[in-house]
Amino acid sequence: MSMQGVSELAVFTVALYILLLFLLSAFFIKKVINSYEEFSYCGRSLTLFFIFSTYLGTWIGGGTIIGLSSWAYASGVSRYWIFSVPYFFGFFFALLFIRKIRRNNLGSVTELFVRQFPHYGGIIRLPVIFSILLRNVTMVGMQFSALSYFVMYGFGISRNLAILIIFIILTGYTCLSGLWGVVATDVVQGFLQTLGLVLLFYFSIKVSGGFGRIVTFYENLDIQHHLNLVSTENWWQEIGKYLLPIGIFFLIGDQGDWQRVISSKTDKVALWGYVLPLTVALLWLLFPAYSGVFQRVRLISEGAAEYITYQFLFEHLSPSLGIFILICLMAAIMSSADSFLLASGFTFANDFARIYINKKASDKELIFWNRFFVLIAGSFGFAFAILIENIINLWLFGILVSNSLLFIPYLSAWFFKKATTLGVLVAMAASAVLSLLFFGNLKTLNPSNLWIVLAVNISFLTVISMADQRLSRRGRLF
Repeated sequence: MSMQGVSELAVFTVALYILLLFLLSAFFIKKVINSYEEFSYCGRSLTLFFIFSTYLGTWIGGGTIIGLSSWAYASGVSRYWIFSVPYFFGFFFALLFIRKIRRNNLGSVTELFVRQFPHYGGIIRLPVIFSILLRNVTMVGMQFSALSYFVMYGFGISRNLAILIIFIILTGYTCLSGLWGVVATDVVQGFLQTLGLVLLFYFSIKVSGGFGRIVTFYENLDIQHHLNLVSTENWWQEIGKYLLPIGIFFLIGDQGDWQRVISSKTDKVALWGYVLPLTVALLWLLFPAYSGVFQRVRLISEGAAEYITYQFLFEHLSPSLGIFILICLMAAIMSSADSFLLASGFTFANDFARIYINKKASDKELIFWNRFFVLIAGSFGFAFAILIENIINLWLFGILVSNSLLFIPYLSAWFFKKATTLGVLVAMAASAVLSLLFFGNLKTLNPSNLWIVLAVNISFLTVISMADQRLSRRGRLF
């Protein structure tokens, strides 16, 4: 088949797939158009099947697949741990907090903070909202950027135009029917991404000549450690530098996780619907990690690692098979991006608009604000994707800054009852300043600097809270 024929087939297949997503979302419009409870929480009626599918679709995003494959291609399969560590911490989130979230009917991270630190007019919600939205829009930008490589490589258009097209499609169907639309499309996309990962792994081995040839290739280059999950003697330093600073954020959980916890039909569904896909995700991440390493046998070029998966599919597989796997990877990207877009809209509508814009907002008005901020979050993701091409650094930046502000106050909200509103606010302000200093330059990101920020955070929180309590007992408040 000619390149023109391949391009036409790709365009037709992608268009058909996008039409399917819009039809699925449109199916639920009547269900959610007048009910904010249905739009945001699916009427709190999601079964284990839907919860499992939407988590799996969200967690294995295309940004993760493309980012991990390219990084493993360049540095070895041990990069798996940097991407997988959040899932290990996810088990602790499930055991420690899911039942508490449901027992206290907490629909968002912000609600927890406002309940525990209510003074000064609930101003604590502002830095919390900022942290959550920053994390979400950088994740959206990461997915936009990952998908743009597919569009650029497959259709020969500029990167900026590719990102614009992606922005229009993703924000469009996410706005239609809220969480119902996201959950429904995630069922389809979760299946496709799983199938795509298995096929990518299988053909990466086959095209590279089998395991024997792959091992020989790396032995000849004297970099056989690239095939090992634990590739260095000082692996514990990697844990301290990368894994723990990234992973501890997931003790908080994403806003989308909290929505799904509340949306679950029962406590058991909420718990097992979280733990089961978490386990599967840890296994699934091995596929892109090893695929990237295996593809290096045929793709020896050291440049443009972001393109290696697409280059492999277009140059070493039949057009129809390559396009099908690309659609599957596209599903992974879209299923992750739509969840972060919707979570951003919910955060704005629920935690900001109904407090600062209209405290008596109707369901229709809240749905409007939710949809409005899905577009705003998509616009920020669009800007991040254009300005920052390195999707790994974009991912790290969002996590590290959010972690800096939220992690210690979050634990304090659950376990340190002596923490005061003033102590938390001062600690967050100090962390914000340090985050600008340590993480402002994305080219020199060092995750281990987070330990310094967290140490400062806990010091300010403890000292100011203790002083605040003493002065409060004497009748003198700041």
